[in-house]
Amino acid sequence: VRHQGKPLLQPTYNFRDVPFAAKGFAGSTLSEITDRQHFVDSIAELTLLCSEASRRRKNHSASAATEKKITSKPLSIEYIFDRIDTDDPLWGYMLRTDTPMSATGRPSSLKASPQWRRGMLQGFISVTTFTTWKSSFRFDSLHEEAFAYDDVVLEQEMKNGLRVYDKDGALAQELEQTVHGGDPYVEGIVYPRIAEISLLGGLGCGKQLLKLAIERLECLRPTSSQNYEYVVLQATENSIPFYESMGFTRVGCIQGKAPSPTGYSSSPVMTYVVKKEWEKPMDIAKQFGVDVLDLEFLNVPVWGSSFRRNVWLKKGTEVFVPWFNNKDASTDNITNAPIKWYTAKENETPKGISMKFKVKYADFIAANQKRYPTLAGNSRLKEGTRIQISRFDIDDSDYMPYPHWTFPDDELDEEAHEPSYMMAMKLNRKSGKAADLRPVADSLAVPIQPYSPDACGVKDLLMEPKVSQIAKIKPKNVAKELKKPKKPPSAFMLFCTHARTSMKHKFKGKSSVESSKLIGEMWKEMSQEDKDPFYKRFEELKPAYAEALKQYEKDLATFHKDNPQLSAPVQGVDTSLLEQVVKLKSKDGLPSYVFKYEYFYVLTYIPDLLWVHLIPMRKVGVFDVNHPTSAGRPIWMIVSEEEGKEFDASASICKPVLSRTINNSADADDEQWDVYESGDKPPLAPIFAPRKSGHELSKPVSKSKSSLTGVPCPSNHRQQSPSGSSSPNSNLSNHALPAAVSDSRNNFQKPQSMTKKCERKSQSATLSSALKLLTATAVKSECKKRKPPVSKAPSKKKLVLLEAHTMLSVPV
Repeated sequence: VRHQGKPLLQPTYNFRDVPFAAKGFAGSTLSEITDRQHFVDSIAELTLLCSEASRRRKNHSASAATEKKITSKPLSIEYIFDRIDTDDPLWGYMLRTDTPMSATGRPSSLKASPQWRRGMLQGFISVTTFTTWKSSFRFDSLHEEAFAYDDVVLEQEMKNGLRVYDKDGALAQELEQTVHGGDPYVEGIVYPRIAEISLLGGLGCGKQLLKLAIERLECLRPTSSQNYEYVVLQATENSIPFYESMGFTRVGCIQGKAPSPTGYSSSPVMTYVVKKEWEKPMDIAKQFGVDVLDLEFLNVPVWGSSFRRNVWLKKGTEVFVPWFNNKDASTDNITNAPIKWYTAKENETPKGISMKFKVKYADFIAANQKRYPTLAGNSRLKEGTRIQISRFDIDDSDYMPYPHWTFPDDELDEEAHEPSYMMAMKLNRKSGKAADLRPVADSLAVPIQPYSPDACGVKDLLMEPKVSQIAKIKPKNVAKELKKPKKPPSAFMLFCTHARTSMKHKFKGKSSVESSKLIGEMWKEMSQEDKDPFYKRFEELKPAYAEALKQYEKDLATFHKDNPQLSAPVQGVDTSLLEQVVKLKSKDGLPSYVFKYEYFYVLTYIPDLLWVHLIPMRKVGVFDVNHPTSAGRPIWMIVSEEEGKEFDASASICKPVLSRTINNSADADDEQWDVYESGDKPPLAPIFAPRKSGHELSKPVSKSKSSLTGVPCPSNHRQQSPSGSSSPNSNLSNHALPAAVSDSRNNFQKPQSMTKKCERKSQSATLSSALKLLTATAVKSECKKRKPPVSKAPSKKKLVLLEAHTMLSVPV
């Protein structure tokens, strides 16, 4: 679970002053990070370093006319926080300044580099075990959906051979055949033989850090949970050539659109029953020619941590043994056997292929018609056509490219999920004396040492934000929030309930795992006719659920209206900073260009981390007579995205000022603000006018959440009505008001399109995507997702409150 975080430690130095790393890391301190908390304490630094690295790349790109334009955004703080919070295990490296160096990474003096400080972050990398949250996920470079959503440029680069990818599907097949297992609703589907580079950022040191991490992976002593043979990562658009130069290859990854079933899921296994007393797992592994560590990984969830290679097993004990794809198409005796495919030759017919593999023709043709609707027994196939020859019970047509950051119970939509660009590389595993040789580490000018904030000089560079500076909301009596109606159980779950109640004798003495396995086998063996009553019952339950959900949403809206005190996602903290115009109380450690600006627009606000993403504002003229209430007053607008003036900072330095949006535009680039400086007051509107003349302007009290700037409403954008259906002053922003936002923490979902290319203009597709994320009030920008491993920076649409999210069933 992604726990609510604490306010981030704010670096007191400017990342524009951080020098590039020198060759061999001379003048720097290289530390190994094994404590998650050290990563947590550095989240603000990691985020700001990524932004600075992106800025420098863009400047370099602009100076090189022949180089491809930099288009991707830096890693977002939400992505970084999520990876650090959920990745397990988690380790990595950090590089920090130690002795004075010039901006280009050459030895210097303090006089020559007056802004240099010891302990400034220059680079970082984090490594974990690859884990997914969909049991339908699989590596498959030959599936028609694997690369189906590439843009035109990338598709052309693939065709022209400019991109390195898994053309024959061999690498993806190797990855898929590695042992894996887990519950997608608990720990996720874990791949103990596949490591993942989850975070990487640096100023001139990314390649060396990556080499260092790969070297450690290749020399790591194997265990059942970390037996790495491969390493994968998610590449950003502009990092693809870099990773290709490091030996990585693009692989296809797909997953089903339907929610994952509950329960443990694993790679294909055979069940071996111990035949004689006191057999050992290592003997069983030797008998079947498998790695005993894979045997341990699959059986520890069943028998506990005591299941080890040398343990004595009783006769009759069932042991799960990894099963790897072989020449036999028949896999009836295999649990979770994968789909087998055949690549057709020119003019082969489906009927001939079914006879060749001795499979039931009716099931064979029905399964393949889901992908090729006009397929017939005598159809002449083109060379290279993929034909399904096993597991006809699995519908392989409803798949899409793998997008990171999805939930096991999500019903996926490819329009709202941009695919991850997955890359993989096989490790050159070393053992014995060879594992003691570390040529990459030995080539560095500095040793690797355990991380210590004090020893590295970090303690003096980070300050805790003063939470007391943020306006407080007085807690009130908390009413019990309504419970969301449960979804109707699926046909299979209905059958499970029926089986457990009517066939108790079959499960007597069996564990829950064994019972679930038996029920699953019974369901697979049932004919469609026997399954139909359960599907019919499921369809009968759906209308009642839809009606209950509709009523729940109405009741919830009323509940939040009657209990506005429950709306603050972070108790005691003012959440009204979002979309506000603010001044900065302090500009220490911020980019030098910030000093030229007086006001800033809050594009993103994360209350629990006290973190904001700000855009400077500038005067662009004065309002004319078409705006009588603001005529003659300065027009304020945000600076253009091309200028690259956006930055991240602690929310504790932000002081909201009273402002009014004039255009009510969904695109922040097109919005104009009337900012009321010291002593100014906004004009009175009928809805806020006092009943008697002479009264002071009172705080506006709105009946609609959407009537205050920055407060989300239950639709996909703020309630605005050019035709006059809303109050003429509904866009008044008053920082003294507590924001009316509901705490939907229990049913909040992670953003569904973190890899969307962020543009400032609103588009119906992205707004529709954002609508799916709304949980009454706590949502994220649909643009803030891992384009793996990059979460794009927020679009300049007017966003709603960026709340600490709850990730379903993710280990910490």
